[in-house]
Amino acid sequence: MDNLVIYGTAKTPSIKFNYQKGIMEFSGVSIPENSIEFYEPVIAWIHEYAKDPKPNSKISFKLAYLNTSSLQAIYDVLISLENKSVEVEWYYLSDDADMKEIGEDFQNAVNVKISLIEVIGV
Repeated sequence: MDNLVIYGTAKTPSIKFNYQKGIMEFSGVSIPENSIEFYEPVIAWIHEYAKDPKPNSKISFKLAYLNTSSLQAIYDVLISLENKSVEVEWYYLSDDADMKEIGEDFQNAVNVKISLIEVIGV
């Protein structure tokens, strides 16, 4: 299985999935004009990875902002990882109650351990 790297833009997140290490990261903003089209290869990669994940896999979400359609895509990613040995880290700025709440909502919605990590803003 190949690694997946998608470079971020002003409207799309940077996505880096390293198959050999079992490390995945989303960072930046996620407001693509067509979330379904943008996230299709990401979700396909995750579905394939979830068939035989590396032990102690880790996925980090370091998103500054995301739109409603991106929420569904991230939910699909997390659902694919249910009941797998994967650690999820959800980063949010200390003054961003909305991103913290989104992380809490995901904690309650999926059967994946999600750690909320507060980051002090500058």
